[in-house]
Amino acid sequence: MRRAWITLSAGLLLFAMLVGATAILANYYFRHATQPEKAQLTIISGSGALIRSPGDAEFRLITGSTEVSENDEISTTLGTVVWVTLFDGSTVEVAEDTVLTLVRMRTSRFLASTKHIVLEPQHGTIYVAMAPRGDFGYSELTVRTDVANVTMADGNGTHGPGSFLIEVQTTDPAVPEEDASHSTRAAVLRGAAILVTDSARRQLTENEQVQIDANGQIGEVTNAVRELVNDGSFRFGLTSWVEFHDAGQSGETPSTSGSIELVNERTRGQGIVAVEFLRGPGDPVSARTGIRQRIGQTLRVYSSVRLQFDLKISAQEPVGGGSQLDQFPLVVELNYVDIMGEERQWQRRFYAIADPDNHVPLESGVRVDLNAWEHVIFELHNLSPLPRQITSIVLYASGQSYQTMVTNVSLTSSELGRSGQ
Repeated sequence: MRRAWITLSAGLLLFAMLVGATAILANYYFRHATQPEKAQLTIISGSGALIRSPGDAEFRLITGSTEVSENDEISTTLGTVVWVTLFDGSTVEVAEDTVLTLVRMRTSRFLASTKHIVLEPQHGTIYVAMAPRGDFGYSELTVRTDVANVTMADGNGTHGPGSFLIEVQTTDPAVPEEDASHSTRAAVLRGAAILVTDSARRQLTENEQVQIDANGQIGEVTNAVRELVNDGSFRFGLTSWVEFHDAGQSGETPSTSGSIELVNERTRGQGIVAVEFLRGPGDPVSARTGIRQRIGQTLRVYSSVRLQFDLKISAQEPVGGGSQLDQFPLVVELNYVDIMGEERQWQRRFYAIADPDNHVPLESGVRVDLNAWEHVIFELHNLSPLPRQITSIVLYASGQSYQTMVTNVSLTSSELGRSGQ
């Protein structure tokens, strides 16, 4: 009898525990169960928007607005920008040459307690504008890369919604994308976000930007600006540039062309690598020697473009800019599309040896000291009409002979000031 009562009591206790556990699990599920949500993709510019859904072997081309889901991959080519409007009104601008995975878009299934969004760019740049939590108790939006997580949250004492950007950069452009290591640029445009790496945690606020290297080390905080030129210091040689050699303005075919070399130099007390345009004397027919880089990036703030570089001219022939002012030892050229959609070109020409018989107007050429490094900065906010998209940058030397070195080429634009982001 005693054993029977013990067995019955143990059974009742086990039953009560099971009922309690079931109730707890049910309550937990009720509070924490989530459901996937959808988003809408819209093409802003260009025609190279691609999507790949789970199970698809290849990307498919998108020509208009379309619905996207969790784990869909979005890819853009140069010149193409898309806008993703998430289920809660948050927006993601996917810039040119970017691949982005929508890892998670979830809300609470039964209670309006949480919203959770996770985005994962493989390379390229995304701009995120987080919507307020609305009727939800807590909202969290995270962007993950190989080296860092950046999270913006609203609720539970956080700073609330805002906007930020993440750019995933290949550290060595000579390495194929699938084998390359990546660094991350993170910038907050509005509000505040938490940056977490394997070794550090940092808060970023409005107009603050950091670079995280491939090892997860966080650099110094700077203003939020976008570098449009890839490897302007020639750290990886001419991998990001295309060489060209052709005839000068005369149209005659020269018997000799110039050469392009990478040389080690020093400027402002630092060792640098410079690209050298070199052509020896002896050929009376002019020639051009140069490099160009395709940029294809749409500007967010049209009036904030800054161009800077270091140059040294050691030899030039003819003196000045030639009799027709069309032969200079350095020409820097920006090709762009203005806000009206028209293709335009901006140029600046440089020389070191003046022609006493042929004055060079300031608008035709800028004189620099011979055989000395010069640091040049151009603030291009007065271009009219303003540029909307930078197409390419070109640097070349022209003439019968020349020796010109250029390095630290930088073209930047502010990230602040459009669409409230």
